[in-house]
Amino acid sequence: MKKIFAYQIYHLLAYLLLGAVLYLYAGAYFSGGDLFLGISAAGWILFSWIAAGIFQTWILLFWRLELFYGKVSARLGRAGFPVFRAGFIVLALSTFLPLLPISFLTENTILLVPVPESALQLVFVLGTAPLILWAFYSVIRYFGVNRAFGADHFFPEYRTRTLEKRGTFKYIPNTMYTIVLLLLYYPGVFYTSALGLAAALAHHTFVWTHYFCTEKPDMKEIYGK
Repeated sequence: MKKIFAYQIYHLLAYLLLGAVLYLYAGAYFSGGDLFLGISAAGWILFSWIAAGIFQTWILLFWRLELFYGKVSARLGRAGFPVFRAGFIVLALSTFLPLLPISFLTENTILLVPVPESALQLVFVLGTAPLILWAFYSVIRYFGVNRAFGADHFFPEYRTRTLEKRGTFKYIPNTMYTIVLLLLYYPGVFYTSALGLAAALAHHTFVWTHYFCTEKPDMKEIYGK
């Protein structure tokens, strides 16, 4: 069990601290107001943050139980990776889609005078969309979708590969966390929502915490230092 939960105390502390700050901010400045599906912006914050904790726990347990002990394939056989991948997608959507209602329920809460909000939105989109599209192309063309889901934890043949250095990976090694996750900020920018941007920043930071506490140690185990 020590291998499973290595570095996870830091992961848990970051989760609790980020979640507490975000929820207190939402409750202090955005309590009440409009509802979406009967849930307030603060309620959607809580929902997305609980989903984020379940999401990262799902990844941790599947990845490390299989990597160190082969437990997933022993129990589920060839269905192990598809089951993990399906849960990954559902939990990722449950974590990040709430950024939409969070943002439109708290729209126009960023003071942009004297700069028109449309100008800043255009600058943000023009500055990030080409990078995001290039990153998606690089992941699909060079890195591989299954590898992006962590197939190297499940299948030994992935472990003989070198780290990817083509496409965006040539210039930004951690393309998915650095570039692709800029998508999290789009709802907050589009609706000029302070809470939407705060939630995006908290989720982005928590994903980076996952990288340092789970993925990076696992990569050292799989690929060596």
